[in-house]
Amino acid sequence: MTTMRTSDGTEQQVALRRKLDSSVGWLITTPGACHGGRFFGTDDPELLGWDTIFDHLAEDGLFGFRLLATEDLPQIEARLSERGFRIDYWNVFSAKANTVREALRALDLSLPEGYRLIDAETLTYEDTIREAQAFMAGNGVAPMSVAMLSGKHGPCVFIAITGPDGGIVATAFSYFPHNVHSPHDDTAWGGLVAVDPEHRGKGLGVIANALALRGMIEEKGARAVYELVAEGNEPSRRMVERCGLSLDTSVKSGLAMAEDAERFTR
Repeated sequence: MTTMRTSDGTEQQVALRRKLDSSVGWLITTPGACHGGRFFGTDDPELLGWDTIFDHLAEDGLFGFRLLATEDLPQIEARLSERGFRIDYWNVFSAKANTVREALRALDLSLPEGYRLIDAETLTYEDTIREAQAFMAGNGVAPMSVAMLSGKHGPCVFIAITGPDGGIVATAFSYFPHNVHSPHDDTAWGGLVAVDPEHRGKGLGVIANALALRGMIEEKGARAVYELVAEGNEPSRRMVERCGLSLDTSVKSGLAMAEDAERFTR
């Protein structure tokens, strides 16, 4: 896979976004499938079928696994290794909706002077989303498609904060990855948190993340939420814990790829 970059991500990321946009019907109706946002995925490999998983790995170079039971990981790793693939994991931090509500009540979510939220309508405009995509990509976060971020593919909450000069300085996003065949269909994922390095230390990441989760719970009906944090990423861990989420050691999420491939950006 090429690693050439465009303004809104690598060519691989852009190609996958286009493929996902054209496959939304399959993702929301196929048992075992889930929408990884930036790649195809599953929350039940046996239900989806390993032939399907390996077909996507051969074509896309990536395939996501969500909320896998920890006890099942050795078997999954072995199946992947037999075909020359590895899986990189993220820790899962999760909480029920009421736990998040209580945590957010204790947070001051007011923005510093000179900073403002971009309103929800403006965040459906393609030009605004393109600006946000470029911001995410420039800060090491692989963005989702315009259709995903605008809500065309399902309920979501997109947060973008501008700084004193009017440019985007922080983002966050939340949506429902799991379809109606999944026990997690009413569970939202939160992520795409990016903060301009020159504007860090002001709590913008926590605010953006908290507002995205609150919107999914209060406006979109999420009964639980989860976020994925790489081992050793202490700033992200502290951020999600301040929003009420806690480490769930019974599950992990991961991304499969060729054994010699570079790790996918967050």
